[in-house]
Amino acid sequence: MSLITRPNPVPHLQRLYQAPTHTPIYLRKGGDKFVMTALVGLLSVGIVGALYGTTKMARGVKN
Repeated sequence: MSLITRPNPVPHLQRLYQAPTHTPIYLRKGGDKFVMTALVGLLSVGIVGALYGTTKMARGVKN
């Protein structure tokens, strides 16, 4: 019966998300900043790698 006796986290999360701050909504919860930093880093590495490969192919360089 742990589902019945669990505390309700909704009021706390409502206060967290509705607080007047300048932080974007997707960064307000606990570890979200780490996740966003890792995601942006991976996307940046992918884009730089794709652009590097594209310019290498455009120049006609093989390996």
